[in-house]
Amino acid sequence: MTATTQNAAIRKLNAAQKRTGSLLSIGLEPSAEYLPEKFPQNIEGHALFLAAIIRATTGLCCAYKFNLAFFEAQGMSGMALLYAIREKLPDDVLIIADAKRGDIGTTARNYAKALYGELRADAATINPLMGRDSAQPFLEYEDRLNYFLVATSNPGAADFLLVDDLYLRIARRIGEWNSAGNCGFVVGATRESQFRSLRNIAPEVPFLVPGIGAQGGDLAMTLREGASHSETTNLLLHVTRGVLPARDEQGDIEQVIRSKTLTWNQRIMATLKETRSP
Repeated sequence: MTATTQNAAIRKLNAAQKRTGSLLSIGLEPSAEYLPEKFPQNIEGHALFLAAIIRATTGLCCAYKFNLAFFEAQGMSGMALLYAIREKLPDDVLIIADAKRGDIGTTARNYAKALYGELRADAATINPLMGRDSAQPFLEYEDRLNYFLVATSNPGAADFLLVDDLYLRIARRIGEWNSAGNCGFVVGATRESQFRSLRNIAPEVPFLVPGIGAQGGDLAMTLREGASHSETTNLLLHVTRGVLPARDEQGDIEQVIRSKTLTWNQRIMATLKETRSP
């Protein structure tokens, strides 16, 4: 696998991790399920809540991840909200467009332009199953970071990705694509054996790791296996629901989010220290 330390997006991520002392990516999703009752149950309420999340977590995380589906589901107002919230994000953290794009020819080129050009994302999630030509338009953005779906945290990964070690074949092929050092893997914290295998064959490739929160992924395993061959800057641990208040929360919403984020950071650093103890 090609070394990735010179990639601009990875340098940005590494600098943010050192500055904040955090490995956390925070999710931004306008979901009725997440919106506290004290906020209006409409697009304005989502705008207020997402802005509150950003204020509460600025300086405590190294990345933010938009899940585009939640914005697209709100129609034109949702897409306007996506771009409005993008403008509120700090310039010195990694911005991830979680879009899971993957298509051929001009379609892929326009997907890449939308995410990296118009939205100005530093990174995106990409579905590699249609092959190199579907990934090429993203790979041409050599200053960005493409997180390819390799061993996802959802149960359905067992239908295809885990069968006959398809995930390993995908990872090895992506390694061949990685001449610019702008490839990463999405690897779920629920996939212990796959996590270990992937880190063994890709010691320097950045991992975006969902599943440590509501999905019950193994944080100790993630840090032990993810950091065993490389610095932890190659790990980005994602949470969304794990830092959000309960829907009926009555206290200061921003303080609740800030407290939960601090707790996650403390837990991660304590667990990391334990995994490194003799």
